[in-house]
Amino acid sequence: MPAPHQPPQNIDELLRIIAARDSEVALLKLMVDKLKLQLLRRVRSEFGTSSEQWSAQMALIDGGQAEVPAQTKAASKQAPANDAQIDRSLPAHLPRDVQEHLPPTSNTHHDSNSQPCGCTACGARLRKIGQDVSEQLEYVPAHFKVIRHVRPKLACVACHAIFQASAPSRPIARGVAGAGLLAHVLVSKYCDHLPLYRQSGIYARSGVELDRSTLAGWVDQADQLLDPLVAALGRYTLAAAKLHADDTPVPV
Repeated sequence: MPAPHQPPQNIDELLRIIAARDSEVALLKLMVDKLKLQLLRRVRSEFGTSSEQWSAQMALIDGGQAEVPAQTKAASKQAPANDAQIDRSLPAHLPRDVQEHLPPTSNTHHDSNSQPCGCTACGARLRKIGQDVSEQLEYVPAHFKVIRHVRPKLACVACHAIFQASAPSRPIARGVAGAGLLAHVLVSKYCDHLPLYRQSGIYARSGVELDRSTLAGWVDQADQLLDPLVAALGRYTLAAAKLHADDTPVPV
């Protein structure tokens, strides 16, 4: 059995005990503030800034480590547009449409392709000594096309039997929209946040009149086409040993 705590015998000993406890309390408070700061930084990095009550105390509590996120944020800024280190070459995977621009020539001479290559100054033959190449980024607008399915009927000259290929399947039964058009409408609506009435106006500029009600019907019926994909994602998600759910409220 431990011996009972002996009370201090004099005032000096009592003051020494009080000072030691005050130092311990101050250290514990500092540790609590540091843990709160670390927790706040972790929450802010995942869910964004929600409170600035610790911003003024970061440099005091965390030493010099509070400046690291600011330096990282400054380093992650985009380089200026006039930076010589930026690669401004156009993507290599884009198709190239080569257009050759020739200067004025005379018909005094012709090359192997029967093209005139005579000098307009003296009439002598021109020869290639080099070239300057520059690239320009161009955009080809999307366009509609109509796929006509033709199914000939064939009859046997002997037994008079009639043969015809079966009609190809369509994403929507008896619908005129192809799979590519349906995918474009859904991606424009849910990924690009383009409402159906705006899509209707865009298509009208291409000469195709598609009412908003027609597009809405396509979106409603195309939802059933995604059921197998949703089921596959559900099976993949539920097959994991653990599930993580984020219940962070989102203002709408």
